Amino acid sequence: MQAFGVKEPSSGTDTTRIRISTEKHDDHYIVNGSKVWISRTEHSDLMLLLVRTTPREKCAKRTDGMSVLLVELREALADGLTIKPIRIMMNHSSTELFFDDVPVPAENLIVEEGEGFRYILDGMNAERILIAAKYVSDARYFIERAAAYAAERGLW
Repeated sequence: MQAFGVKEPSSGTDTTRIRISTEKHDDHYIVNGSKVWISRTEHSDLMLLLVRTTPREKCAKRTDGMSVLLVELREALADGLTIKPIRIMMNHSSTELFFDDVPVPAENLIVEEGEGFRYILDGMNAERILIAAKYVSDARYFIERAAAYAAERGLW
């Protein structure tokens, strides 16, 4: 499975306000910051991570300066990533992520630096369709369970 790291505590629903920062050093990026409401992280090997490679105030457009990195989660956990589960009554396995000087190889940059917003939008549409299908499946499962319980339940 794969996680999709976009949302941050301070950005709300405005993805252009992300603040997770990176510094490029020769053959790798150093990632610092946090993400929240990231699904499937505990069960995934990989994560597509949206980061700022250029501060927003230095960009011509607010959608510029974001990049996507492919993060190998097992390696990141050994190098400064902390995953904190958020326990809620949804079948999402949501988490908070804390990046503390996490190195990510420069070769893990997805396509072009600074163009990540475009790539994330394309991926979000596909992810939303998959999540909708999952919810339909969950609803069918729970309706079947509730109907079976109601059929066998004795009253008083």
